[in-house]
Amino acid sequence: MSGSSPKLAGLRRHEVYYLKGGDVYFLVDECLFRVHRYFFERESSKFRQMFSGPTSPGKEPEGSSPGSAFKLSDITAEDFAHFVWVFYNPRHSLYDASTAVWVAILRTAHNWLFPEVKALTIRELERKPINLVDRIILYHECKVDPSLLVPLYAKLCSRDEPLSTEESIRLGVETTVRIFQARERLRSFSFDGLKSPLPNGVDQANVMQVVEEVWGGDTNGASGGWEHSRVPRRRGKRMDLRTARSIHDDLDRPQPKTQDDDPDPDGEFCRRVGLALF
Repeated sequence: MSGSSPKLAGLRRHEVYYLKGGDVYFLVDECLFRVHRYFFERESSKFRQMFSGPTSPGKEPEGSSPGSAFKLSDITAEDFAHFVWVFYNPRHSLYDASTAVWVAILRTAHNWLFPEVKALTIRELERKPINLVDRIILYHECKVDPSLLVPLYAKLCSRDEPLSTEESIRLGVETTVRIFQARERLRSFSFDGLKSPLPNGVDQANVMQVVEEVWGGDTNGASGGWEHSRVPRRRGKRMDLRTARSIHDDLDRPQPKTQDDDPDPDGEFCRRVGLALF
């Protein structure tokens, strides 16, 4: 996260967060910030460790001047300004920022181990309208409290339309399979043969119960999205879009009833989905 002392030539001071009383200097994207280390030491073990690093004989402590500023390479100057805004917000407990800004702050708070900032950010994001799948993936990435994920999965399992191919790819194989398992179990509650995820007599409490049973308390353990390199493979090859769409279509296709009393429907479901994709 930090690097060697930067050269001062060509650097600019941030127009807001180069504070006269600040006692620690950060360099982000050739922009100098001067802020108070108290906010960083108070909450983050990562920054406490950074600040306690040894100082070479004859050299000034790192971060004590513009010439020895801590260089942050894992964040942009804009996002760092958004992050420290949480500490210097002039409106005290009133925070007004866009969804994109809160998402950036959440990722930074998670990566830099700021639990209180993370909790604040989640409270603010809970009030924001965010696409359901986007929210699930974001909460997975930032390892939020699993209790916030259960109702999100319940919404996804009980909505009228199934997962799209794009949503399935973004959520990952494990999460996708669990969602379709939950949808199939909810359909099985129907006595009239209808395909609706929520047939007559099935309420939200049933949905929550099924989600908790299918995920087994591991709502944060399922994959929360793929990078391109993590697209599932079939016999050692990358899965193409046609294959992904085929699996998606097969997942949501109603299966004919058989006369056999299968004691392991989920096992058959997994075989049908083709978990040997890997």
